[in-house]
Amino acid sequence: MRLRDQRDRFPPTRLFPGAEDWPSAAQRRTTALSPDDMGAWHHMFTLGVQVPDLFCRVEWGTGGAYRLWLLDMGRTSWATADFEPGRGEFEVAEYGPRRLWAEAEAVLSWWREHGEPGFARYGLTVAPRGQRVWLDHPDNPVPVRVP
Repeated sequence: MRLRDQRDRFPPTRLFPGAEDWPSAAQRRTTALSPDDMGAWHHMFTLGVQVPDLFCRVEWGTGGAYRLWLLDMGRTSWATADFEPGRGEFEVAEYGPRRLWAEAEAVLSWWREHGEPGFARYGLTVAPRGQRVWLDHPDNPVPVRVP
């Protein structure tokens, strides 16, 4: 869970290159990964552990539709995925040197390959040299995807 003062440090979406002029020069594609598949707490937790410089925003539409923004703290890259109820494929736009939606797809793939773990399977080791999150056992660290 983020602290109140951490929330204030997330830069506004409009400060990201190309975001004000969405989809600008973004690369566009479709995906079967629904933005709704990333909305549960255990999904967001796993995404936050593996891609710690990533944060999300939601832009609500009508009739349950919305746009999910993935943004990096370095303000270099963003991705959007448009959710519409009842759809099986979703429009994605990715901008910048990183492919943030592809990173999220890799994290959700890892999560599924490991049996879709809930919070009870995660642990945290804190030591003088740092901390690490693990799955099932301290000798099984959760990978951190560094750009």
